Amino acid sequence: MSTAGSVIEAEVMGLYRFPGARQMPIEVMSDGGVEFLKSYEEHGRDDDPVLDFVATHRRPIDSSRASARSRWDESGARAVLAEAGLSHSMQAPLLVAGELIGTVNFARSSANDQFDTDDLISAHMLSEHLSIAIERAFRFEVAVRLGEALEGALDRVPEGIVVSSFDAGIVYSNRAAREIIAGSAPGLDRHQAAAVMVRDATEAVRGGSRVHSGSVRLSDGSGHIVAKSWLQNERHGGVVTVMNRSLGGENGYQPTLSVLSSREREIARLVAQGLTSKQIAERAFITEHTVKQHLKRIFAKTDVRNRAGLVQLIWSSGVR
Repeated sequence: MSTAGSVIEAEVMGLYRFPGARQMPIEVMSDGGVEFLKSYEEHGRDDDPVLDFVATHRRPIDSSRASARSRWDESGARAVLAEAGLSHSMQAPLLVAGELIGTVNFARSSANDQFDTDDLISAHMLSEHLSIAIERAFRFEVAVRLGEALEGALDRVPEGIVVSSFDAGIVYSNRAAREIIAGSAPGLDRHQAAAVMVRDATEAVRGGSRVHSGSVRLSDGSGHIVAKSWLQNERHGGVVTVMNRSLGGENGYQPTLSVLSSREREIARLVAQGLTSKQIAERAFITEHTVKQHLKRIFAKTDVRNRAGLVQLIWSSGVR
């Protein structure tokens, strides 16, 4: 509004915002008087050949080109302009994702020349740039709302979720992860443990691994933090880490089996079926030594000491 007058000469300028496909404005910014704007809404909007053309063709037009001269002269919009000492009208569409969400309006008095081709070109450029700016603002608002909704949902997830960059900097962490990282009980040193896991995961991914699993024992011996990390985005280098804090003791919380790799979950399920290491090796087409190495990692990640404990964990978690 502060600069359009230097581009397009007009006595009255205005911006209108529509709710969706409807053409009844919900927001108006104009240097026209209150009575003029009110009269246009009551008598001009429903009988405006210029607005009808813009809404149909999605491009700027002025009153000398929108329709036959007689149609404009007999329209309600022309009558409203005449009452205010105006004669010529030009409007340009505001489009977001191809939808008409408003118009930019210009009006000139009869003392001035009607709008020409240069004015239409300027109106087109003006409305196009303004439409792009509005669409960017809308997308930003939508992104903010979606981000807030996503953060709210992730804060309800019991596992800690951390998104980090390739330099091990934390980009995002949910509530559970923040509690693990911050720590409140003395001696647990959770911040250091979490930092170590994020760093190790980042180094592993940078080294070519797509998935990395690890665990760090807490300094007071009460349990440890287990985590599974994977590369989320090769282009931007995002690493996602899912953390669980495991406490020692019979009543301690056991992390979910999601911290295990797909191969480790397969081995764990075969153990739950009562198979021996030899039978598991034959079923999974690996050596017995590899089975034993898998079991060591599984025991560390799930904080169990033997096969019996692993079977109990699997059955208590409902995994078959």
